[in-house]
Amino acid sequence: MSRIQSFLFPLVAAVVLFLTGCTGRVKTTQTQQPQDTIYTAQKAMAVYEYQPELALQIIDSAVIAGNLSEVRADFFRARIYSWSVMGQVLDSLLHGKEGIRFDTARGIGERLLTHDSLKTNLGLRQDVLEVLVYVARQQHDTMRWLRRSQELVEVCHEQGEDAEPEVLRTEAEVGAALFQMGQRERGMAKLDSVIAILDSHERRQFNWLDATVIALKRKLWRLKIEGKYIETIPLARRIIDRLNDYEQHPQDYHDGSYREPTDSTERADYISFYRTQAQAHLTAVYSSLGEQAGMEEVYQQIESSVRDATAREHINRYHALEQQMLRQQAESHSRMMTIVAIASVVGLLLMLFFATYVFFQNRRIRQKNQVLIRQINQALSIEPTPAPEPSVAASPADEDNTMALFQTIDQCIRSERLYANANIQRQDICDRFNLRREVLNRLLATNADGQSFPNYINGIRLSEACRLLRDEPAKTVVAIADEVGLSPRYLRRLFFEQYGVTPTEYRAVLPDT
Repeated sequence: MSRIQSFLFPLVAAVVLFLTGCTGRVKTTQTQQPQDTIYTAQKAMAVYEYQPELALQIIDSAVIAGNLSEVRADFFRARIYSWSVMGQVLDSLLHGKEGIRFDTARGIGERLLTHDSLKTNLGLRQDVLEVLVYVARQQHDTMRWLRRSQELVEVCHEQGEDAEPEVLRTEAEVGAALFQMGQRERGMAKLDSVIAILDSHERRQFNWLDATVIALKRKLWRLKIEGKYIETIPLARRIIDRLNDYEQHPQDYHDGSYREPTDSTERADYISFYRTQAQAHLTAVYSSLGEQAGMEEVYQQIESSVRDATAREHINRYHALEQQMLRQQAESHSRMMTIVAIASVVGLLLMLFFATYVFFQNRRIRQKNQVLIRQINQALSIEPTPAPEPSVAASPADEDNTMALFQTIDQCIRSERLYANANIQRQDICDRFNLRREVLNRLLATNADGQSFPNYINGIRLSEACRLLRDEPAKTVVAIADEVGLSPRYLRRLFFEQYGVTPTEYRAVLPDT
């Protein structure tokens, strides 16, 4: 029997080390990150176990890209240094002795605890303290392990009732640390009280399951140190039973906690990690107790777990290569986007230049129009001087009465708004004033600069349109055109021919005059 034990103990130890690596934690904290780049904490933590150097490079790039603050980046660096299974790679990267990665992780974590942002961000403070607790336990620094665990318990209490599983999980760490310091009774009492509270919680929730597994594991290893192997068997079996139930009813355990595995692969890894540890322990116990039948049964289960873990390791390595290929594709895409950005900037500058040219061109035209409008207003401000009303019966041949007669006709057309009649004719004026056409033509030739009757009437209409545009801003151009006896289109054409601007442009410039 001693030959079997001497063979199995090294084998079991090798299996446990192979499957568990350096970390007892599977789930990593997820942060909200942009999804269109590989330079995020989420991408780094997806590869940190087997490619820690790449994970650190991704974290550095995420800071440069603005996807991650320096404080959060330091937290993830500490996590990578402490939890990667490729410890030798990190030690070599730091050019130090074996285990220098833990010193680096502890230094980063202790520096973060002094940062102002962690005084108000309890979640991040909890994450940092969890790293420091783990590092202290791995370095067998019992005083730090106990002190950081107690600090973590206080932070979890501050987060309210929802953090009760976190409190109990950390209380188990406190009990284990007390035991390690030689205070066996206090430490074991603490572990027993935590396990009793966890057992009283009958609902299936992952966060409570995880706290239960951790507490049972801490007590199991303390009893193992004392050589009380028989007392460890029920603890190991309880861990296996809990994990088996979780494996059969994963949906019942879903609670959305940040420790919960996000997919079936992570769930399988979590179950295998802790179940293999418990099974390996049972194998060693049965071997030491000489229970050959029980030992062989558990050993076969371990063998099956090893095959599954090997297959998952190959899958993880494939995912790491896939991440590297995605990173190269992202760099290529980034170069392409840089070219597109340069082209966009050039196009934007051209558009800005064109807009500036149009702006100054319109400004020059506007200034020109303002000068023209002032001239129009000055011309319109010279009103004809009203004359005494002569007798209509006066003889047209009388040259002395010609001016007075024309002013009478002009005043009548303006005051009675005869021009508003779109169909007004020369004969209408002749009939109104009992004049012959030749007399009216002579009056226009003498007193209206030789204008024809239509041009004379349109001149009055344009003058009135200017007044309405200036004095009645609420009226539309269409309404003004109708009021002066013209169609809107014809008014626009006459206005532009006469003044060089449209009615709308004239009105737009008026407030600046």
